[in-house]
Amino acid sequence: MKLLIITMLVSIFQIYFAKAFVALAMARQKKGYDNHHPRMQQSKLTGWGARAYAAHLNGFEAFPIFAIGTLLNMVLKTDLYFVEILAFSFISLRFFYIFFYIADYSYLRSTVWTIAFLCNMGMYLLPFLY
Repeated sequence: MKLLIITMLVSIFQIYFAKAFVALAMARQKKGYDNHHPRMQQSKLTGWGARAYAAHLNGFEAFPIFAIGTLLNMVLKTDLYFVEILAFSFISLRFFYIFFYIADYSYLRSTVWTIAFLCNMGMYLLPFLY
């Protein structure tokens, strides 16, 4: 069970890992990082900075589905062996997702996103198997 809590913490970390690249892109702009209006500056990012921002926002979208699926299995006392495999697969894939998004490998990014999504859906199906 502790491993699953760690995977949820890593998943939260991934959201802000992508944000670090957003901050770097903002700092590299002509006027530097605008701490007075960061959201306005983020909305004007282009290229890899805009993709990093999209990866950051996608982390907020992906996390609740992952966390709820993980917690559901913990509460229902599903065989955690398979839940851990799916959870570790999910967080590993999400690191690749962030990299592929920033590097603009769109097909790889979408493929990795789909597999990570299927890992999440697998977590929702596991309670029916046990």
